[in-house]
Amino acid sequence: MSKTLIALVAALASSSALAQETRTVSGEATYRERMALPDDAELIVFLTGFQGNELGGMSEAADGRQVPLPFSFSVPGGFKGELTAAIMVDDALRFVSDPVEVAAGTADVDIGTIWLSGFTPSGFQSVWACGDDRFTIGFRDNLAVVETDDTIFELPQAISADGARFASEDGRNEFWGKGDQAMLTLDGVTYPECEMVEDDSSWTAQGNEPGWRAVMANGRFRLDLNYGDDRLDLRLPEAEISEGAYHYDFAAFGLSFAVSDRLCRDDMSGRLFPQTAELTTATDVLKGCGGDTISLLAGPEWTVSEIGGEALPDEASVTIGVSAEGQISGSAGCNRYMGALRIGGEGSLEIGPLAATNMACEEPLMALERDFFQAIDSVDGFDIADNGDLILTAEGETVIQASR
Repeated sequence: MSKTLIALVAALASSSALAQETRTVSGEATYRERMALPDDAELIVFLTGFQGNELGGMSEAADGRQVPLPFSFSVPGGFKGELTAAIMVDDALRFVSDPVEVAAGTADVDIGTIWLSGFTPSGFQSVWACGDDRFTIGFRDNLAVVETDDTIFELPQAISADGARFASEDGRNEFWGKGDQAMLTLDGVTYPECEMVEDDSSWTAQGNEPGWRAVMANGRFRLDLNYGDDRLDLRLPEAEISEGAYHYDFAAFGLSFAVSDRLCRDDMSGRLFPQTAELTTATDVLKGCGGDTISLLAGPEWTVSEIGGEALPDEASVTIGVSAEGQISGSAGCNRYMGALRIGGEGSLEIGPLAATNMACEEPLMALERDFFQAIDSVDGFDIADNGDLILTAEGETVIQASR
């Protein structure tokens, strides 16, 4: 959560977005805890975009009001981002939400109700992968703070002859770390051996004819030109947000770089990317694509609307969820399924093998499920429609269409 605190400070600073067409983001923030807000409570809501750039936000005193607290603020049009809401009490963070995705566009956005949960401060934090599960683990006051999707475990330090061990008195919860490996037990369930996940927040873009590649990482901008013959490693300046793009100016080198949240298709491989990039040199303007292709699929679940060109009945619920790590899961109508997903070098899509539960439902639903599994087993590519729908294809033909 330390990154959240940093983001909160950034959100209260002045925005780098210049005057341009805007849209309104609105909603309301609330929490489930039975706690009345004091008069000095403050609601903070902010939207961050590419590389953590602030797109807009607001802060407002509660002045005796209780949740739900409404919010509304303006952001530049054409950008996607993540919205976070928080409530401060006595100048300390008391409640905070998980990030909510806001799609790129120019229309106003009503987030609806965003739920906040109690904030537990911790010092150094890291992400650990335990099999297919990931946990955020931090340390404070001789405690290990283990965060899952819906629970925070505070484990006191325990005696250990080897490594750092933290455990609850009943032994049902334990974190035992040894370097970058650990064992984790929560609610009596022991997870596979855990490994610390390195923080890789780098972003890459590339273009063709002539070949170039740009990497943003750790406050640096590394640029390879002419297929790697010419290289630069520069300090990354603050982005100027204008005309639907993030602009980075390297005036001393006669360079500028722009990134926009517009779908980009590589002009050689045909692979889709989430961002469009433009590199301007003293002699040329080079086009390219950037970002991680899987981010186009990952995030909130997709709801399937058509299979094989046939619309699903209203009572059917077929979903597709994709994680940033390349796992696919969802409901096939009756049974839950899960498996692996891989994006090939030229943007091809491989799904499976899939595993599923084995419940029996009424025959119309089972027939729909068979159609879904047959269709998804044939998928070898994907596209994103103009309206944002996911199009899964087999040999160029649409077999599944889904929306968010």
